[in-house]
Amino acid sequence: MPADDDDGLLAIACDRGPYPLRSGNRVVPWIDGVPFYDRLAAAIAAARARVWAIVSFIEPGFCFPDGTAWWDLLDRSRARGLDVRVLFWRNPRFSSTRHVFLGGPAEREFLARRGSTWAARWDSSAAAAHCHHQKAFVVDAGEPDAIAFVGGMVLSTATLARPGHHRGLHKHDAFLELHGPVVADAEHNFVQRWNLARQDPAAPPWPDELRAGPLAWPARLPPARGDVRVQLARSLAPDCYRGPTPIVGAREFDSAGGEATVLAHYLAAFAAARRTIYIENQHPGQHALLVALDAALRRGVRVVMVVPADPMPAIWRAAGEVAELARHGRAHEHRYGPTFERLAALAAHPGFTLAALARSDGDGHRDIYTHAKLCIVDGAWATLGSANLVDLSLDRDHTELNAAWWGREHCLPLLLQLVAEHTDIHAGDDLEALDRFAAHARASRDSLLGGGPVLGGCYALDPATYAVRPPLTR
Repeated sequence: MPADDDDGLLAIACDRGPYPLRSGNRVVPWIDGVPFYDRLAAAIAAARARVWAIVSFIEPGFCFPDGTAWWDLLDRSRARGLDVRVLFWRNPRFSSTRHVFLGGPAEREFLARRGSTWAARWDSSAAAAHCHHQKAFVVDAGEPDAIAFVGGMVLSTATLARPGHHRGLHKHDAFLELHGPVVADAEHNFVQRWNLARQDPAAPPWPDELRAGPLAWPARLPPARGDVRVQLARSLAPDCYRGPTPIVGAREFDSAGGEATVLAHYLAAFAAARRTIYIENQHPGQHALLVALDAALRRGVRVVMVVPADPMPAIWRAAGEVAELARHGRAHEHRYGPTFERLAALAAHPGFTLAALARSDGDGHRDIYTHAKLCIVDGAWATLGSANLVDLSLDRDHTELNAAWWGREHCLPLLLQLVAEHTDIHAGDDLEALDRFAAHARASRDSLLGGGPVLGGCYALDPATYAVRPPLTR
């Protein structure tokens, strides 16, 4: 697709949420944890006024690649006189809280022992299964050179992998760095959630209400820093954040009805695709998106979806339940029955490839866990953020934040970088990249089935048995 056809994808932009399409931005994708956390630590160390963070999950002892503890970086930033604020998620009833900083007595005693004086609020979930899942950072909010970071990486040692995953840790992930006018929207998202957070009396603001007081709404856009068009998109449950809030250069927006603009972006992007759809996600698909992928494949679009070969326990459990019901013709009775049936049906399309990441070395085969949440369409539109391709992340339930950006010159290099990392193949355009990825993944699967190694860094999966049979690398 010629570069001057990129504007045809502008129809993907969504006008149903608070944030408009912003021009004049610079975007920097960061692939895998070591490069990203090195960059984030450097940005925070260079901050002159403010450091704001939105944290969902955090390993208590998390350290940056240079060994600096997360908590030490916050304390040092505060000691330099910066306004440091962290919005944590709180849900003591969630299925696992091992890596949730709940803000209760134990956490407050921990902060008191450290003498931490930066501000914190806890945004509490009303439902036991709900998660405030956003991961974002804003450095020097309100300043002309403010920076925002939006993505899906967790503050966890397991994230500290290097691109290629030849040695060391094996979690594949991504984050996006933003400069320019769109940073005001990242600031708005933080301020809205900070000011309107659902507070639990068991976790009051830290260190007190005065220090962790409300913030002013962003009042101006940062100046242009590049030529990239960017739009932020979210998932919000109804009634999480009620009341109209001001948006710089746009109409006021009331989030009381919830928001599903991440899903709107995906649906519009799949409908607009003419050549290729490349997906990396922790989940194998939400039902409406799988329907849209089927329609794209029928138009001749090539689709590659990269997922974990060994998915999270909830996916194993759901797939097993669906498979058991399917034996009796009752798969439709399960919440995710239609989803797994749609995924399996995609195997009928020769243009569809489901793949997992892995490496073979002296220690045998190692699966690489795909935690990234990104998509690139036609090499000319991309989205990256916290939203998984599952109903909870997309259908106005969990709280999510993605950034979408436009332009072949800004999206195609990321696609080619990812394909090269996973296959050791250097392609020239999006069609060549996905065709060669698909052929490589199938050859790698055949190698594994024949007792050989993983070829490059990926292998093809069977969509019909995903999460029902063990990975080929076991």
